[in-house]
Amino acid sequence: MRLIDFIEEKQRVGKLWFTKSEAIQQLKCTESALQQSIYDLVQKKRLVAIRGQFVLIIPFDYKNWGVIPADWFIDPLMRYLELPYYIGLLSAAQQYSAAHQKPMQLQVITNQHLRDIKYGRIHIHFIQNHSITQVPTQRIQVQTGYEIVSTPEATVFDLCKYYKASGYWSNVGTVLAELIESMDSKKFCQIARSNIYNDAVVQRLGFMLSHKDIGGGKLADGLYKTVKHHNFRWLPLNPGQKNVPIIKDDKWKILVNEDIEVDII
Repeated sequence: MRLIDFIEEKQRVGKLWFTKSEAIQQLKCTESALQQSIYDLVQKKRLVAIRGQFVLIIPFDYKNWGVIPADWFIDPLMRYLELPYYIGLLSAAQQYSAAHQKPMQLQVITNQHLRDIKYGRIHIHFIQNHSITQVPTQRIQVQTGYEIVSTPEATVFDLCKYYKASGYWSNVGTVLAELIESMDSKKFCQIARSNIYNDAVVQRLGFMLSHKDIGGGKLADGLYKTVKHHNFRWLPLNPGQKNVPIIKDDKWKILVNEDIEVDII
């Protein structure tokens, strides 16, 4: 069997990836022979060696892209790397129709430090989180199988934990306003009780949900009832913002040192 026959068979069963070791076993060829065959098909824009031994198959419909959409292969890639993961932040919000604008990158949370993957039209940005296995997730169907995505309730906590990667507070506020409709208040409060996220994240999220233009007052009230016994300490909304006028939010003990401009559609 030739490599081209092997990848066409993979395509027929909806698999747009393979590992080099798998191909060597199936083709019964040497590593150098496989490398040459892969090189030839890379030149023809039929294959992309995306990371290590993991190789992507490019359907003719995506030849101009030179690669397939990142969410088509993120799950098998992470299984190949033997790492837990979930799609988070703005990429997760997009799955719930709440990203406002399509994110420029696929934001993937995992427990290891990984280099980003940039190829053609795709950019996979990896974010490290050692507590990944505690975060509530769910499977969502994609073209080639499924991907693991943080739940709407977990996503709002992550948006406040990684507010820089989420476009800072005005963008976080805009996404929160759109994501509220997808949230379950009981599941939301369960996450707060689980102590997955520290008080700083909880305080900032409570403050943001309370913002008049975000419209999450009921969720904020439920969150406050859940965590009011915590010994909150005063902290700035944006730790990196200095020498600006500060407004104090006594309920959440937030030093508001950044203007929140929610883009309401």
